[in-house]
Amino acid sequence: MHHTIAFYNVENLYQSRNNRNSSILKLPFQGHRTWSFSRYKNKLAKIAKVISNIGKEETQKLPTFFGLCEIENKNVIDDLLEEFPFKANYGYIHKDSLDERGIDTAFFYDKEFFTVHDSEFIRIPIFNSDGSRDFTRDITYAKGNLESNPIHFFVLHLPSQRENNINLSKRIYILHALRKKINEVFDKDEKANIVILGDFNENPVTNYLYQELWCKKTIQELKTRELYNPFEELYRNNQYSTFHEGKGMLFDQIIFSKTFYDENNSLRFNQSKIFNIPVLQNKDRGKLGTPWRTYSGSRYLGGYSDHFPVYAIIEAIQ
Repeated sequence: MHHTIAFYNVENLYQSRNNRNSSILKLPFQGHRTWSFSRYKNKLAKIAKVISNIGKEETQKLPTFFGLCEIENKNVIDDLLEEFPFKANYGYIHKDSLDERGIDTAFFYDKEFFTVHDSEFIRIPIFNSDGSRDFTRDITYAKGNLESNPIHFFVLHLPSQRENNINLSKRIYILHALRKKINEVFDKDEKANIVILGDFNENPVTNYLYQELWCKKTIQELKTRELYNPFEELYRNNQYSTFHEGKGMLFDQIIFSKTFYDENNSLRFNQSKIFNIPVLQNKDRGKLGTPWRTYSGSRYLGGYSDHFPVYAIIEAIQ
């Protein structure tokens, strides 16, 4: 059976101020950028519809797994799942992080196909150049069985490239710490099935992604404990998930352990894609092909997100 693994940066999915469940919020919207309940509900419906269609053409069903980033809290997650068609039977793993913007990562799974055995929220302390503590998103970890096959997931959202890329060393440090966690998994099972999905705030050809995560540029080079990033090929073919000042970038990626490329493994990689169907794209002249985002500066656009979702199809061999 084929299964979809998706990842979506949903661009500041906060509750509205007048949502009855709202607590003290860290909304970035001020003055004429007011975030209302109707805009919140509109965005929820849009995001839910997008997710429910990712990989549907290939698998004829909802995604078995998906990771999200830039979500505010559990209330937002529960509201989002209420929007799903047919009340899909999703479970999720989430915990509020210490991120300064109040946004988190979360992992979702279809209970029909996946059973969770363990989970963890990996909080990696990082610091600014002056020694002060910085706060970013936790890495969400989940371990379980997909149709009796053990599989491990890591969902991340690395620090951004703002202000002359001052967060570069922080991204490297977090990936280095993540690789230690991956090694712990491999210490217990050298044939572990591992998937890393997230917004890396770097393109897949960046050298330190190879170095810190032990990625190889070709499948043929792969050895035990090494990883492969199929989104590198998409990037080299000028396919992007987000844009900045007209420049395309593929920050959103899904990376796999060597096992998914072994012929005798019961879980196998099939294909990877960017979900950039026309309805998700900006219709403004000069911005055609870019994501239809919720806000552009101070202007409310009413779109989906400033990122396209990405996804991969894997096959579970009986």
